Amino acid sequence: MTDNNKMKMIDSRCSILDGYFLKIFVTVLLVILVCAKRNEFQKIRDGDFDITTKGTYHGTTIFLRQGGEYNKLINDLRTEIERNMDILPVITEKFFFVSGRLIYKFKFAALDAGKSYLILRYFARIMNHPIYAGYQIQFVFSLNKKQLMQICTAEVPLE
Repeated sequence: MTDNNKMKMIDSRCSILDGYFLKIFVTVLLVILVCAKRNEFQKIRDGDFDITTKGTYHGTTIFLRQGGEYNKLINDLRTEIERNMDILPVITEKFFFVSGRLIYKFKFAALDAGKSYLILRYFARIMNHPIYAGYQIQFVFSLNKKQLMQICTAEVPLE
C-alpha cells in the first residue's frame, strides 16, 4: 500500500470519526438544554415574573372540599409548591409593600371546569392591619398539561 493510499484511508476514518463526534456533541448539548429548562419557580427566583399577576383569578370556580377525583393531583401540586415556599413572599413583595414576615398556608383547591384549570389557594395573615386580613396567592394549573399557567396574588380585605 502506498503512502498516498494510507493517507486517504486515514483521512476517511478521521472524517467518519469527526461526523460521529459531532453527532454525539449535538446530542449531549440538546440533552443539557432540555434538562436545564428552568421551571416557573426558578424563573421567579431569577426575577422573571411573566406568569404572575396582581389580583385574583377570574373564572367560574367550584370549591373542592376534599379534592374528590383530583385529590392525588392536588397533593402532588401542593408538594411541588411547598418545596418552593420561599418564593411565595417574593411574589407578594413584587406587587405590594410588605412590612412583616409572611407565612403562607394552603387553604383550598378549586376547579374551573370550563377552562380545565385547577386553582390552589395559599394565604398569609397580616397581624394588626386596619384594612387587610392578609395576602393570597392562587396557583392556576392546566388540568390537561399538568402545568402552572398563572400565579395571582392579591390583598385580602378584612371582613
